[in-house]
Amino acid sequence: APSQAAEAMEMGADAVLVNTAIAIASDPNRMARAFKMAVEAGREAREIGLAEKRLSASATSPVSEFFSS
Repeated sequence: APSQAAEAMEMGADAVLVNTAIAIASDPNRMARAFKMAVEAGREAREIGLAEKRLSASATSPVSEFFSS
């Protein structure tokens, strides 16, 4: 799936093999475009730097300022 290709690129893969997924798709042209966009997005996310994964949520904005508006 394109989402898996994006995830592989985010993890640092140099490439993904997608021939069968495209070949058996009902619309190979659209599937190829979907993979292209997914791979580009995954690569760009890797290069930019993904946010650190955490086990719990943390506020990104001060709560007091948010509620005083």
